[in-house]
Amino acid sequence: MYSQIVLPRQWARAACLCRYVATIEGQKAAQNTTSSDGISPPVRIPRGPTDILQALAATVGPDPTAAHYKYHDDPFLIPLSNFLKRSYALAAEAGRKAATWVRDEHAELFTTREWDPPGKKKTPHFNADPRIDALAPKPIYNDESKVTEEDFKYTLQNALLEDAIKVFELLGGVKALSEELKIEFLQLLCFYNEKEPASTEWLEERWFAANTRERQIATWRLDGLANKIFISMEPKTPEAYCAMIQGMAKYYQAERAYALTQEAIEKGIPLSTSVFNSLLSCIGFLKEGTTLRIAALKDLLNQMNEQGLSPNNETLTSCLRSISAWGGGRMLEQIALQVLAEFKQIGIHPGLSAYYYLLCLFCKERGPQIDILSTILNDLENREKLEPQDAMDTKFFITAMGVCSDHLQDVGLAERLHKLLMKDDNYKLVGDAYKESIYYRHYITVNCRYAPFEKTIELLDSLVPNVYVPEPSVIEEIIRTLEVGGAGDRLAQMWSQLIVFGQAHRIKLVERLLDAFCNCYQYQDEEVKSKIRLAAADVLRFGQLNEEKEEGGKRRSPLQKLSATAISNIIELCSDVTDKDDPCWEQVGLALNKLRMEQAAGVPARPEILVQAAKKAAAVGKPGIAAMAVTYLTDCGFEEALSAGEQTLSVMLNRPEEEVRALLQEDRSKLATALHPSALVVAEAYLAAKTGSQIQDSETSSSESDSDEFSDDD
Repeated sequence: MYSQIVLPRQWARAACLCRYVATIEGQKAAQNTTSSDGISPPVRIPRGPTDILQALAATVGPDPTAAHYKYHDDPFLIPLSNFLKRSYALAAEAGRKAATWVRDEHAELFTTREWDPPGKKKTPHFNADPRIDALAPKPIYNDESKVTEEDFKYTLQNALLEDAIKVFELLGGVKALSEELKIEFLQLLCFYNEKEPASTEWLEERWFAANTRERQIATWRLDGLANKIFISMEPKTPEAYCAMIQGMAKYYQAERAYALTQEAIEKGIPLSTSVFNSLLSCIGFLKEGTTLRIAALKDLLNQMNEQGLSPNNETLTSCLRSISAWGGGRMLEQIALQVLAEFKQIGIHPGLSAYYYLLCLFCKERGPQIDILSTILNDLENREKLEPQDAMDTKFFITAMGVCSDHLQDVGLAERLHKLLMKDDNYKLVGDAYKESIYYRHYITVNCRYAPFEKTIELLDSLVPNVYVPEPSVIEEIIRTLEVGGAGDRLAQMWSQLIVFGQAHRIKLVERLLDAFCNCYQYQDEEVKSKIRLAAADVLRFGQLNEEKEEGGKRRSPLQKLSATAISNIIELCSDVTDKDDPCWEQVGLALNKLRMEQAAGVPARPEILVQAAKKAAAVGKPGIAAMAVTYLTDCGFEEALSAGEQTLSVMLNRPEEEVRALLQEDRSKLATALHPSALVVAEAYLAAKTGSQIQDSETSSSESDSDEFSDDD
């Protein structure tokens, strides 16, 4: 039965092969022949497998509002916060990790096929056609493994350091290896310092890992396996010296690397340019003081010249890296420019990493403003293409944008830099997700501070949130920009964006947003005012829900509470309605209750807000809310409590303030029979504020008081 299925497949493959061969022959004939009418077909242009897709993509251009390709292109599944982006990406990679674990732990499932009848026999097969070594199960070596020199070559070619050491021991050590394999093994040990390298397969883990600065301390393994192999080699070849020196220099064992270099020079062993480049990058560990370090730098360059070695781009980058790490000052800046000029004279132009170190040297955080970035951009803009040459190339754009934002404060340079990044295929030089986030943080910040308002709004619409989700500091800049521009509608939308971005729990941001609401509220039309009031009311409801979750024990960390000033801002916004049945009055009552129950930090910075809220509540027929506001002012000891009591009673009783003052001079027993319960509470609060005594327990709830209305006879 199985043979009946396989034979047609084999015939189909044979037919496909014949058609492919015929096509190739036809293409070759078309290139070398001319038709009878004198028309010759054009020469065939070789195409890559993705050339057509790239040509189609070039006609459309990038869509800044689209999600990254690694996320599902579904509006309900696209992550819109940094936390969700990280979680989604790492979850997808965790699935790939699980598949890799199954492949490695159960390799037998991928190396044999079990035939279902006849006989259920097992035959070896490849798990892919054509075979892809990266997807094949990796061999496992233990003490019982029978290994050969081919196994050792396999571990070296795939940079499997731990497996290479194990196979090296199983083969019998140094004596069992040829000189060529010794060199390859020594180079692997020196490059990774005898530590298993991090897997390059898990891209998302590296992109979303916490960015930690490289610790520049000596971590070279002294008297390790690399040193033993180097000692056992006789005679020692130039490749062995180069591997040891570069390994020591890479892991900052600078003194031994320099001593080994001098030993090789004395023995007449030729060294490579890369050896001197590695020494140039760690001069700071050889000498103390700027003068001695500059002298050592010149000595190494002279030794290169004596050895007949030509410098390259890496040499220039290593020199500037060392100079930028020695601090700052006029002397180092002049030395850096001198080195740059001499390298340009011999036809070596700096790359992005070299320019990165120049920016680090000239544009210090607290140093004077030096506009070296304009010259750098002039050079880069005139180049046809920016090719990555060093791992530090990805730090140029984020550092340059930081210089535009914080050091030079120039939005024009920021636009030029961003245009250069978006040119051709330069965007790959922005680096990983962490560096990309830093770049856009600086870019949006400098636009919010120095660009025209319309340009900033256009930029935010194109970048947020699919390309970039702002951090709290950037959100503060955006709120400030919208506040200055009087964009009330945008500010109202900002609250919903805080919820989507997962930033609504940050009390500082919420309070800053409420301040912006109050500052630009009076300049908006009625429709925008309604949106702002709804947003302010929703802030209070959001806090109420979080408090309920905390009471239910569903929160791990204690909940931060809004300040009394922020609560009073909500009261100011929500009380600006003339309809008694408006839902905003309910939020005003809840906010006042929070203040009275001491569920907010501090006291309001502007107590006059509560005075106005009490008058408005009394005017629309909400005497209970008015009484709560006046009572709170009295409890806190504000001077405004007296004026609040008089003005609120004047509105409640529809009497001039002079008559109200005369009425408040009567005995409390007469007031109790003459006044409405809510008005009586206001009167007692007024008397308590005037005499400095405590308010008597004769308060009424807002729900009861607000249901009654005052008449002129009250």
